[in-house]
Amino acid sequence: MGGSSSCIKKLHKAAGLTLILSLLGAISLIFSANTALAGTETGEFCPTCPDWSNLDGWLAKKDAYERQQMEAMQGGPQVAGSSPEQPKVAAPPKRYPAQELLTSATAIDNEFVVLDVRTTEEYQSGHISGARNLFWKDMQKNGLLDAASAQAMLRKAGVNNADRILIYGGSDEGAFFAFWALNYLGHENMSLLDGGVEAAWKAGQTPVAVIPVFPESNYTSHIAPSLLVGADDLEELFNQSDIEILDARDFVDYGKSKLTNSSIPLTADKLYEDSKIKDVKTLEDMLNRRDLNSKGVQLVYGTPQAYSLFFGLKLMGYNATLLEGDWWQRSKWAVSNIR
Repeated sequence: MGGSSSCIKKLHKAAGLTLILSLLGAISLIFSANTALAGTETGEFCPTCPDWSNLDGWLAKKDAYERQQMEAMQGGPQVAGSSPEQPKVAAPPKRYPAQELLTSATAIDNEFVVLDVRTTEEYQSGHISGARNLFWKDMQKNGLLDAASAQAMLRKAGVNNADRILIYGGSDEGAFFAFWALNYLGHENMSLLDGGVEAAWKAGQTPVAVIPVFPESNYTSHIAPSLLVGADDLEELFNQSDIEILDARDFVDYGKSKLTNSSIPLTADKLYEDSKIKDVKTLEDMLNRRDLNSKGVQLVYGTPQAYSLFFGLKLMGYNATLLEGDWWQRSKWAVSNIR
């Protein structure tokens, strides 16, 4: 009996000791948890409390938290002997491959011969100081470029072959048409005003009504035939392995008919926002998604929208050419989806 009673007492002691150790362990865990969760009860981020249900998200927050703490430390009092943090210098904006083709409203200078290609009435109501009026439709016949008329209008405006030309217009395709037309006529030194006349007013330019007078010039065109695609050119172009065909019209028109099944829709207005060309990165992404080859030839069609697409491609360094008009819809190359 005595031995049996002694064993029972020992078992009770052991059980009591185990219970005490368990309680101490639980208290320790609670203390550790409370320490680890310090700050979370106030909604603050806890850098020592991994969220295993969303570890990637927690790690991202932890990185941001540590950066914030580091920045706070660097912004505090400087340690003796340390040099103050140097201010960060923003990287200059990325330039377009053919940046010289685009001029901002704040960069207009007296070296430009400025052409306002709006209507006479719009021009007379207020134009950029020194600008000459050359309505873009006066360079056309039956809605298409007429080289003889264009040359005559340039002479009338007193434009010379060596002039550095800046073209601007309104919200229509006029300035883009004039840019392509002068390219076709062989003019080598010109650019387009980004955002047109509205951008000039927003930049602080004051509209003037004084109409400058210039003597008539002897402007002479030097046609660049590769910039205009005619019916006789299509057969040869389509036999080239590096030709890419871009439809500048809206998707509804593209869905009705297109120039061969290999044409790629690229709505011209995707390149612009509020009449201003989009940034380089946006244009690069847009063109790269269509796998365009900058070393190939891009045939743009679907006027009048094609004029602005032509300019955007040139600005991005592409070798664009243009098919003017809708005659292609009656050619053997047209594919109609309307039955």
